[in-house]
Amino acid sequence: MKFEDVNVDVKIAQSIQEMGFTDLTEIQELAIPYLLESEDDFVGQAQTGTGKTAAFSIPLLQKINPKSKDIQALVLVPTRELALQVHQEVEKLAKHTGIKSQVIQGGVSYDRQISGIKKKQPQIIVGTPGRIIDLIKRKVLKFGKTQYVVLDEADEMLNMGFLEPVQEIFSLVSQEKKIWMFSATMPTSIRSLIKKEFNNPHVVAVKKQSLSSDNVEQRYYTVHESKHLEALCRILDSEPKMYGIIFCRTRVETKEVYEELMTRGYAVETLHGDLGQNLRDAAMAKFKKKKVTLMICTDVAARGIDVNNLTHVVNYGLPQDSESYVHRIGRTGRAGMQGVAITIIDPRATSRLRRIESMIKKQMTHTKLPSVSELKKYRIESELQGMTNIVEAVIEKGENFKTDSTFQIFNDAFAEMSKEEILKTMFTTLFTEELRHYDSLGALNEEPRSQKKSESRRNGKTRKDRRRENLVSLFVNQGKKDGLHLKLFLREFSKQTGVRQDNIHNIRLNPQYSSFDVPSHISKKLMQNKNITLLKKKVTVDFAR
Repeated sequence: MKFEDVNVDVKIAQSIQEMGFTDLTEIQELAIPYLLESEDDFVGQAQTGTGKTAAFSIPLLQKINPKSKDIQALVLVPTRELALQVHQEVEKLAKHTGIKSQVIQGGVSYDRQISGIKKKQPQIIVGTPGRIIDLIKRKVLKFGKTQYVVLDEADEMLNMGFLEPVQEIFSLVSQEKKIWMFSATMPTSIRSLIKKEFNNPHVVAVKKQSLSSDNVEQRYYTVHESKHLEALCRILDSEPKMYGIIFCRTRVETKEVYEELMTRGYAVETLHGDLGQNLRDAAMAKFKKKKVTLMICTDVAARGIDVNNLTHVVNYGLPQDSESYVHRIGRTGRAGMQGVAITIIDPRATSRLRRIESMIKKQMTHTKLPSVSELKKYRIESELQGMTNIVEAVIEKGENFKTDSTFQIFNDAFAEMSKEEILKTMFTTLFTEELRHYDSLGALNEEPRSQKKSESRRNGKTRKDRRRENLVSLFVNQGKKDGLHLKLFLREFSKQTGVRQDNIHNIRLNPQYSSFDVPSHISKKLMQNKNITLLKKKVTVDFAR
C-alpha cells in the first residue's frame, strides 16, 4: 500500500511527500488506516526500525485540533534519545498543520522546558515518564483534557521500571482518553497492563517471519567469559571497515567495555544513563557523522539510535531473550544492504543460542577468532591501505606530494641506504611494538558445548576433567557499588587464592554482592580462606543461595 492510497489530510500528505515516504511499512499498513477511522484503544507489535513513529503520528495529527491550546496528546517513551527522535519526526509531519509539539526529557534544565511549554502552548507532549511526573507535580503539565496517550517502546519502558509512573500518569489523564500502545515484544507485564488499563483494544502484530533478515550474515564465537574483551578486540582488528553498535547487557558493562576500548585506541563512543544530555547528543552526533565508527550501549539506550547504514551489530554476550536478539540484528542489513551480526558467547551459553536459532529459523555460523598471523596480516594491510588512499588522492588532484622544508634532513638520512634497508627501517618503526603485542596473545577459541559432547566427556575424560564440570556456585559480599568490576575480580581473586582464572566461571556482578562458579573440589578451600581482600576490604566466601 502507498501513502497516496490513505485518506490523510492534504497538509499532512504534503509533509509525508517532503519526507520521501511512498510505501507503507507493514505496521503502518496495519495501524494508520484503522486509527484514522476508529476511536478504539489500540495495540501494535513490531520490531524497532519498522516505522512505528509515523504509524501513530500521522493519525494522531489528523485527530488533533490545531486551534485549541489544550494538550490533546501525550506520547510516552522510555529514553531521552527516543523522546527527541519522536518529537523531531512529529514536528516534520506537523510542519504544515500548525500543530505544535514539545519534548520533555531528563538532562535538560526545568526552566528551559517550562518556558518552552508556556511559550509554545503545544497540543502534543512527547516525553519520558520521570520528567513528565515531575512537571505534573510542579503543576506545569495538566492532562485533564488530553484525549490520546501513546506508549512507544512499551516493553522497554516497563523493563526500566516505569510501570507505576505510567499508571500514575494514566490516572491523571481524562477518563475519556484513548490509549495506543506500540511494543516490540509482548511480555507478561505488557499483557497485564493492557488488561488493567485498556478498553477492549484492537491488537495487530507484524508477522514473525518478517523479523529475521536474509541480508544479515549471522556468526558467533565461543570464548570464555573472562576473555570476551580480548576476543572483541581481535574481531575489531580483523574488521577494519566496521560501522556499528556493540550491545552490552548492563550499563556497568557498557562503561567497562567503552573505557577499555578507548584505552586501546579504538574510535568508540557510548550511550548510558549516567551521561548528561549534552554528552549524549555529542556522542550521537559524532557517530552519525562517522567521526567514531562504533557505539557501545545497552538495548534501552539503542532505542534512540536512528541510523540505517550500519554494517555490523556485535552482541557482547547473549541478550536476555530471543526477541531482543532479533531486534538487535535488525539494525543492520537495512535498505537492501548486507549486514553482519556477531555474537560472542561463553561455551556454556550454547544451548540458549540454539533456542534463538530455533526461533529465527536460521542457523548461525560458528567462527574461529583470527589467529595471530592473521591479525598481523590485517594490521599491515590496514596501514598500507591508508597509505594507498593518500597516494591516490594526491594523484587524483594532479598534484605532487607537498613536504615541509625539513624533508631534506629526512631524505639525507636515507641517502646511503638501499631500498630494502629503508623499507625494513620503516617496517620496524611502524609495526614492531604492535606485532610484539600480537605475539604475546594466546589462543582464545573454545568449542561450543553440546549435549553430545557433554556425554562424550562424561564417558571418556579423566577424573580431573569430570571434576571441572561439577561446578558449585559461590558468592562474595562485595559488588558493583563497592567499585568491583570483572577484570579486578578475576585478577585479585586468582592472585590471592591461587585459583587459575580459567577455573572461575560465570561471574555475576550485582550491586551488593557477586557470585561465580568454581569446580566443587575448590569450593571448600575457598570458603575456609579468611584472608581474601578486594578493594582493601576482607570478603566472605559462601555458597550462593
